[in-house]
Amino acid sequence: MKQKSSLLLLMVLFVLAFFGQSFAQKELPKSQLFLMHEDDVLPYMSDQYEAALKDFVKMFSDAKIERTYNVIQTDIFKYTAVIPVTDFDGLAKYFGMSSEVMDKIGNDKFDAQMKKFDGCYDTHRNYLMTLRNDLSYKPEYGLNPDDGLNYRHLDYFYVIPGKEDEMMELIKEYKKLYESKKIEEGFRVYVGSVGTAMGMYLFVQPAKSRVDFATLSDKQDEILGSDAQKLWNKATAITQKFEHHDGNMRPDLSLRTKK
Repeated sequence: MKQKSSLLLLMVLFVLAFFGQSFAQKELPKSQLFLMHEDDVLPYMSDQYEAALKDFVKMFSDAKIERTYNVIQTDIFKYTAVIPVTDFDGLAKYFGMSSEVMDKIGNDKFDAQMKKFDGCYDTHRNYLMTLRNDLSYKPEYGLNPDDGLNYRHLDYFYVIPGKEDEMMELIKEYKKLYESKKIEEGFRVYVGSVGTAMGMYLFVQPAKSRVDFATLSDKQDEILGSDAQKLWNKATAITQKFEHHDGNMRPDLSLRTKK
């Protein structure tokens, strides 16, 4: 049962990428919908998992199937495939695409590839998040793989029910503060959707490394001054849960086939 479930979820994951859009857009839309497929990998199986995922990428590349997704690994061995989705209608179409994918790859080859993931993780899940470029500051910052900004500082705010509008206003104030101080580095804001806790907001800040981020953060604190601390205090005053994680983008595990 577990193997069949894993097979179905991964089929959903990679078929949905057909409806994706490239991260390298010249003009970013106001918001973007993303499907997240998250695997909680057992630490002692991480090498096997990564090898299997690389083989999966090669399988799709060799079959010349046009897909786009990026993978981020966090400090607690969560591997998440980030897949751009055009709209909610795209989510309902993946069953119709499965035959096309399987015809190009072959059932036997696909099943053999799936078995390589056996025992690598106990749980996994799919959920949706919306990237709010309109609430983000320099949202394109760190998206170019050639810049080497693969580290991600991840802050999760779970807002008290009923305080969502208040959090939105605080985010707008935070963005205006960055703009007024002309901060060089950017940040992105994601809002939880289907499959996430209600009132979840994710702040993502790219850097070259955790050490590099710490240095930049200290510099930003000096420039932003006490106004930033006041906004932080207001945000935590309406937050019922806060989490922080360090993450790294994994271009070696990601797939970007060219059209």
